[in-house]
Amino acid sequence: MQALLWMAISTGVPLRLEYLSYEPASVFDRTASSGATMEGYAEAGFSPVIVFGELQDAFDRLPQPDEKLLLSMEIFCAARLETSQRAVFLALVSSLEPLAREADLGPEVHAFVDRAHDMLRGTESIPDSMRASLEGRLLQLKAESIRQALRRLVRTVLPEMANAEEIIDEAYSLRSQLIHNGVPSDLDIDLGRESDVISTIVRKLYSKLLSRNLARDG
Repeated sequence: MQALLWMAISTGVPLRLEYLSYEPASVFDRTASSGATMEGYAEAGFSPVIVFGELQDAFDRLPQPDEKLLLSMEIFCAARLETSQRAVFLALVSSLEPLAREADLGPEVHAFVDRAHDMLRGTESIPDSMRASLEGRLLQLKAESIRQALRRLVRTVLPEMANAEEIIDEAYSLRSQLIHNGVPSDLDIDLGRESDVISTIVRKLYSKLLSRNLARDG
């Protein structure tokens, strides 16, 4: 599946996988199968030599897939098949989240959070249910947020793209506005254009992470 997703990313075409399990090609009940069936629809814009060559080369050369990277690629490939610009944008930005590996913020931050945690536990005026929720949120402060982790990822993997980190950060902020408010703070923003910019950066991320060249750059 990784080779198929990479072929779609490399050539810049959308792809949606449809399956009933939590992972592709999983079998729920081997005794219930009525036989293998396949159904597909395609519209090609590349020579079959390029498409199948990219697929075969990726299958032969790509390493064992990382599950989080695979999930990210799957979300990204299906994003362009959403029916609205808003849904496309949300899916493209969300495809980055599986790639975020939150780093520990170090002993000084740990010590501060632990002091705050102790103060919270000694505060009897806060109900137990609320205290438990606050404790969990406090302890999460010992590591980066997903947004911080994504900035670091882009900065590390794409150092040659000077503005990529800021673009991804602004896109994540815009995603939060859409999720929490339903609309962006700037109603004149062009989500289609934003999606194109994000898509270019994410494709370059995959290219670097997999050490592969894109068949279609841009």
